[in-house]
Amino acid sequence: MYTLIKAGKASMMEMCEYYTLDEMLKLYALYVRDIDIEEARYNEMRKEGRT
Repeated sequence: MYTLIKAGKASMMEMCEYYTLDEMLKLYALYVRDIDIEEARYNEMRKEGRT
């Protein structure tokens, strides 16, 4: 939960009032997936010598 709040994806009030635990876990999984995709793109660019 802290990671989502710190990343600005949801507030503590939203987490407590509107989301179930299952929904929070799905939101976290999507957030982590996006980070992984960004990292993969960055690594691919490094391999190609763009950075």
